[in-house]
Amino acid sequence: MNFLDAEFIKSAGLVLGGLALFIYGIDSMSDGLKSIAGSKIRDYIEKYTSNLFMAVLVGTIVTGALQSSTASTVISIGLVRAGLMKLEQAIGITIGANIGSCFTSIMIGMNIEDYAYYIIFIGVCLMLLAKKKKWTYLGKVFLGFGLLFAGLQIMGDELIEIADTAMFNDAMVFLGENPWLALLGGTLATAVLQSSAAVVGIVQKLFTTGIITPVAGAAFIFGSNVGTTLTAIIAGAGGTVSSRRAAWFHAVYNIVGAILGMILMVPFLWLVDWINSFIQGSPEMWIAQAHLIFNILSTVLILPFVGYSVKLLKMLIPGEDRQGAKIESIDNLDFSLIETLPAAALEVSRKNTLRMGRNTSTIMDMSKRYLESKSSEDYDEIQEVEATVNKYDETLSKYLSVIVQQQNLAKDQTKEYSRNYVVVKNLERISDLSVVLSQFYKLVFDEKERFSTTANTELHKMYSLLEEMLPAAMNVYADIDKDENVARVGEIHLQLKELEDGFRDSHFDRIVDYSCKDQVAASIYVDILSNLMRMGEHMLNIVNNSVSKSQVISKHVETEAITA
Repeated sequence: MNFLDAEFIKSAGLVLGGLALFIYGIDSMSDGLKSIAGSKIRDYIEKYTSNLFMAVLVGTIVTGALQSSTASTVISIGLVRAGLMKLEQAIGITIGANIGSCFTSIMIGMNIEDYAYYIIFIGVCLMLLAKKKKWTYLGKVFLGFGLLFAGLQIMGDELIEIADTAMFNDAMVFLGENPWLALLGGTLATAVLQSSAAVVGIVQKLFTTGIITPVAGAAFIFGSNVGTTLTAIIAGAGGTVSSRRAAWFHAVYNIVGAILGMILMVPFLWLVDWINSFIQGSPEMWIAQAHLIFNILSTVLILPFVGYSVKLLKMLIPGEDRQGAKIESIDNLDFSLIETLPAAALEVSRKNTLRMGRNTSTIMDMSKRYLESKSSEDYDEIQEVEATVNKYDETLSKYLSVIVQQQNLAKDQTKEYSRNYVVVKNLERISDLSVVLSQFYKLVFDEKERFSTTANTELHKMYSLLEEMLPAAMNVYADIDKDENVARVGEIHLQLKELEDGFRDSHFDRIVDYSCKDQVAASIYVDILSNLMRMGEHMLNIVNNSVSKSQVISKHVETEAITA
């Protein structure tokens, strides 16, 4: 067979098709797992990375489960930027992500290919027949898992054919004699395919044929680790100081590890041979063991020096991140307290509801800041804070629902439950509206449009009132200067309504006289005004559910009713 034969062209096409199925299978499996547990991943990372060792462990588990080192590292950088995680912890997650990425190669080493099409069938059945989304997502996981092995089987069968060509055989012999070039080949292949798992899978299949030597196989593995860092560096370019530091740590860590691996190749290969012989592993498992052992040894070597690495990174990449939003994490709520001391449990929920109010104020301020800055960093940070507010909503709602089920609740405690619940739900709606506003602004910015100077001034006037209104509403809830704050909220509410009506009229005037020329901005401006007004209405709801009937402030705008 030569490179111009029809047989070779067919085999090459099947290899590429198998590779495509393999990569798509990994992505599909990852997407399905993210859909099942993705909303919890950020919480797990934030909660269980209290020290460096735990950060490494979490990085390993999350990457192994999601089959995406990018997912865990991106979340960790977001938490660093939000002030919820130190750079050292983010680095720990990055280190753990390398170990977690070995999961695919270990699965390949188990020779599950014979069952690939059964797994695909199960996945398709679940996706087509399941009525619940959770089962549909699980079907996607099975489909991806099966496609991964089906693609690998197709690719492996054809690689055996291609391996018979003299030129391919000579190339593999040359790489075996020049392992540094094999290292470079693994690096470039991973950078091009954007998947170290795909490169390792190809190496496993080639190693099974006997055409690739252990030295070249190990060098390819080292190179695949280095190749993943190119993506990280590109992703970190232009980002925050912390994200650039984390990206460069990832790069230097993998490059230094690869160089040490090449220098210590002989004892490394002896160790892999011994372990694979002990477990009676296949040739594919030999490569999987090499991948895993290399990453574990690299982790053991770097852990004692993480602190020094952080200091060095701060010297090489000086500066401080722009001060991010101050986010307050929710307490770990003690459910056992509810049955014994429901009054104390209500006080705990009240304290965390006040924290939720401060976070909601933060996200509202951030939507205003994004309007001014047009910065993608500000937009991304809004999503981070929104995730925190959603966590408050979910956790407090569950906590309060358990409280209200207690048989020994006094009448005033039931009222306190109702008040807490209504405040939590209104705060969550205000947070949602802040996100919606940022999405409106993004629509305008993506079209390279802008709001007119007049429109910007109008929006800032409404924001200024809301920034005063929310703390006042939360003070009413907290019984701080209650009468004074109730009166002030009522005044602001009337001012907001007057501004909304006036600004809507002036907007239509600008459209008529053609002074408002940006089409997207013009089409959504009234919706923006309406959403700002709705935020004020939800703040009014907080007040009206925290006062007696005689103090209730009348409404002028209908909002969705929230009852406990």
